[in-house]
Amino acid sequence: MEQRSHPVAEVSTSLPAVLSSQSTARRFVGDTLRAWGLGSVAEDAVQIASELVANVLRHTVYKPILRLRRTGPRLRLEVEDSSSLLPVRKEGGPSGGWGLTLVDQLSDSWGVRTHPAGKVVWCEIDSERAPVGAY
Repeated sequence: MEQRSHPVAEVSTSLPAVLSSQSTARRFVGDTLRAWGLGSVAEDAVQIASELVANVLRHTVYKPILRLRRTGPRLRLEVEDSSSLLPVRKEGGPSGGWGLTLVDQLSDSWGVRTHPAGKVVWCEIDSERAPVGAY
C-alpha cells in the first residue's frame, strides 16, 4: 500500500494582552488560511480563534499565543496562555457565555492540554468538510 505524505505547515504569533488582539487574531487566521488554500474553513476558524483569544483576554492577564498547524486536510488551532485556570463551558445567555459552545459547534474536536507553565486550548477542523458557519 502506497503511503501518502501530507503537507505540514505551522505558524504562530504572540499577541499582546489587550482587547484589540482579538481582531489581530482574526486577521492572522484569515490571512494564513487563505495563503494555505484553506479558505473554505476560514470563517469557522476565524470565529474560533476570536472566541479562544477573547477568553484569555477576559479571564486572565496573560498574553495569548495563537498557533495554526496544517497537516494535509487537518487544521489544528491552538491558543496558549500562562494561566492554570481551565476554561469552563457555560450555558450561553444574554450576557454572554457562548464562546466554548461556538468552538464545540464549529470544530470537529476540541480540548485543553495543561502544562507546568499554563494551558493550551486546541481544536481541529477537517478542511475537506463543509464549513459549519456557511448557510
